[in-house]
Amino acid sequence: MRFRFCGDLDCPDWVLAEISILSKITSVKMKQLCVQVIRDLVDDSIDYEKVFKLTADAKYESSDVRAAVATLSFIISSAAKYSVDSETLNSELQQLGLPKELSSALCRAYGDQHTKLQEALKKKSLRLSRLSSVDWRVDYVLSSSEVSKIDEIGRAVQ
Repeated sequence: MRFRFCGDLDCPDWVLAEISILSKITSVKMKQLCVQVIRDLVDDSIDYEKVFKLTADAKYESSDVRAAVATLSFIISSAAKYSVDSETLNSELQQLGLPKELSSALCRAYGDQHTKLQEALKKKSLRLSRLSSVDWRVDYVLSSSEVSKIDEIGRAVQ
């Protein structure tokens, strides 16, 4: 099945595997966790101490917490990358098996920061340097003691 938040491709297997881990937390904590992930995507700062507190009642291990953050980061950044609206993302996450309350909480956090996320991701994307100026000239040789045939145009681009 193809999903818009994955660029109209199949969802990666590792994301499908992590959906069950995400299903263990409450919707309130899901929204707070998404806020932390969005902050990481926008400002490059995530408070892992707060993330560990949010996931403590779900009895996540350290690897589970990192997997949950990576999964949410992938989902949110991909949705922003492909300009997926909240309703579509909500529907697609439910199709993947994320409970309705959790997908709604994720989409609320995503919808609140959608434009800010897209701007931050645009700034982080690979950009080639832009052409600042071009100088050019055409030289036409009228006569030369070196060359017998003169119908040659010289070009110089800087």
